[in-house]
Amino acid sequence: MENPSIISLIQIQFPNNLINAFDIPKFRGSIADQFPGYYLIHNHLNNGKLKYGYPLIQFKTINRIPTIIGLGEGIDILKKVFMEVETLDIDGRRNRIWEKTILMREEQFGEVDKFINYRFASPWMALKEENYETYKVMNAVEKQPFLRHLLRENFKTVSKGVQYWINNIDEIKVEGFFSEVIRNFKNNRMVCFTGKFTANFLIPEYLGVGKQVARGFGTVERVR
Repeated sequence: MENPSIISLIQIQFPNNLINAFDIPKFRGSIADQFPGYYLIHNHLNNGKLKYGYPLIQFKTINRIPTIIGLGEGIDILKKVFMEVETLDIDGRRNRIWEKTILMREEQFGEVDKFINYRFASPWMALKEENYETYKVMNAVEKQPFLRHLLRENFKTVSKGVQYWINNIDEIKVEGFFSEVIRNFKNNRMVCFTGKFTANFLIPEYLGVGKQVARGFGTVERVR
């Protein structure tokens, strides 16, 4: 079955401008305000509509360090951001950027013959409106396989975003256990999940899966 491909990623960080997870929308907004011409940063097209699909630019915190991950078309945009950005405006506070780092990496992505262990470094927003109704009437035993199924479907979404073709989705196996956490999102209480999982599928470090990955949800980290 092994059929991974190589994908390129860029990671930029601002180590002297520590933020909390709830600051990520403000961090993203600050960059979007400074680079309004790049719709991949804010996902709003010129006609005002949202761009759907897997986000190629993702904002997050890693150990409270503001981090932006880019892939595909997002790579060249983030190179420009890295060269030109000088301040971050968080909650009306304009902070000078005194230190910034950039890392280009190539990583394998896709189906493999071994199982890889992962954890969610940030809450995974797994449920859409329609499947939340299904989820909430399930008992505790039914919920776990349902969530594992959703996670496997998330792999398909990421794969589409990086132009990777999954030969047979049924050959991808996901095991894991997930716990509910409530997060406020746009003034709504959202059911999200934390936990560890294992899969015969390679996901590069710090990519997001699920909903709202552009805002830092569902960040995946390898467990070594």
